[in-house]
Amino acid sequence: MPLTLADVLRVDALARTHPEIVVGADLLDRPVRWVHTSELAEAAYLLRGGELLLTTGLGLGGRGAVGEAAYVAALADRGVAALALELGWTFLEAPEGMVEACRQHGLPLLVLREVVPFVEITEQVQSALLEDAQAGQRRDRDVRQALTDALLDGAGPDELTTLLAQLVGAPVTVTTADGALVASAGLAAQSSRRHGRPVVRRDVVLLERHWGQVAVLPPARADDPVVAAACGFGAVALGLALLRSSAGGDLDHRRAQLLADLTERRWRVPGELVARARVLGLPFTAEGRYVALLVTGLVRADPEVVVRAVTGALPAGMALVAGVGEEVVAVVRTSGAMTAARAVLAAVDRLPPDGPATARVVAGPVVGRLEEADRSLSAARRALDLTPAGERLVSAGQMTAQLLLSGLRSEPMAQQLVREEIGRLVEHDAASGSELVRTLQVYLENSSSKVRTSEALRLRRQTVHGRLQRIEELIGDVSAASRHTSLVVALALHQLQE
Repeated sequence: MPLTLADVLRVDALARTHPEIVVGADLLDRPVRWVHTSELAEAAYLLRGGELLLTTGLGLGGRGAVGEAAYVAALADRGVAALALELGWTFLEAPEGMVEACRQHGLPLLVLREVVPFVEITEQVQSALLEDAQAGQRRDRDVRQALTDALLDGAGPDELTTLLAQLVGAPVTVTTADGALVASAGLAAQSSRRHGRPVVRRDVVLLERHWGQVAVLPPARADDPVVAAACGFGAVALGLALLRSSAGGDLDHRRAQLLADLTERRWRVPGELVARARVLGLPFTAEGRYVALLVTGLVRADPEVVVRAVTGALPAGMALVAGVGEEVVAVVRTSGAMTAARAVLAAVDRLPPDGPATARVVAGPVVGRLEEADRSLSAARRALDLTPAGERLVSAGQMTAQLLLSGLRSEPMAQQLVREEIGRLVEHDAASGSELVRTLQVYLENSSSKVRTSEALRLRRQTVHGRLQRIEELIGDVSAASRHTSLVVALALHQLQE
């Protein structure tokens, strides 16, 4: 702990003055940085704050209450720790103007009733301050050494957190940037929120990016130098431990391995994926909102460059991104699948030279568990196969029916449905080059509105009327509500079979 005003008052030379606390008996825990002596009325301009100022008041003689108040105000403005007035030379008692000003500005005022040479007081107080500083350096060294030894012994985030809690004698938590708890020590069974707000916290940085925080909780004190040192050194140690926490390779390699294990279901227990993700700086939870993004068509782009672009386009710490062959895959913690996909496509398009214009981004459906990310990626791949090559932004979540039907399109019943519902239209188009199937599809998509169908196809209404009349001649009434579902399904299956 830094030397306080109470500590200074116990120094032998100062104690022999029989000091009396006139103002600030409740401020004795104020830290004292240095001790200074001056008789100048302008002494404040020589100080930097944190000093115990010793004076006999010679420079204040005859200045009256106004001058005394100005003197105190200047000292308080400089952040002086306390004012000690030796009685007998200029004042027999502390002048009322000075006392009142010290109360007004919250500046502790001491009166020294016995004469002890100021040089003796300063020598003893400065020695105590230097000894305290050296003790602090030894404490810092010991804390740093303990953490370094633990790192060399292979300690990971959990072991380092436990060591930090032992060093500070208080609970310690490690959280990701969004507040997800990664490790803790010294907490009771109840939630950490019941232990109060952190007294000290420091950022943990991983590869020059903010990863999370290490925090020390009550009963630790913020002014305890051991707490500050342990928290600061601990944040650095945790960053180093996170970098080497998984076996083999650098961070990019380990993230790629985690993504491969996740999307290929190579994991043994559900909690394994979450633990590995958090150690790599990702605040994933078992349950949440996750979506897989597939970036493909990277003809000329370097996949590693694309990985960096995709990572930078997504919220920090919320995406697991890696190259998979000639593609890039991301598992993102978000419910805004298309928002994330658009940001990724924009980032890829900005890549030199002139961006890989053939790149496509497919967003899988949002899933509710991290372990289901493989299902989202699988749906994204199937959606890509069902989408025309010209569409560069694809949402599998908006293609649920098509994805379901794609698995049934080769079934005999599906082929029979197409033949029975729209088979004659397909044959007519093939024979005459007409577009009756396309016209029927647009007509149903526009709620059987002939006006909107004409606008969508950019045809005259008479032309659309003629086509619809020919459709009904071939397959019967298409406006009946009872037939609508069968026609829509048959059209979708026909499109998948082409």
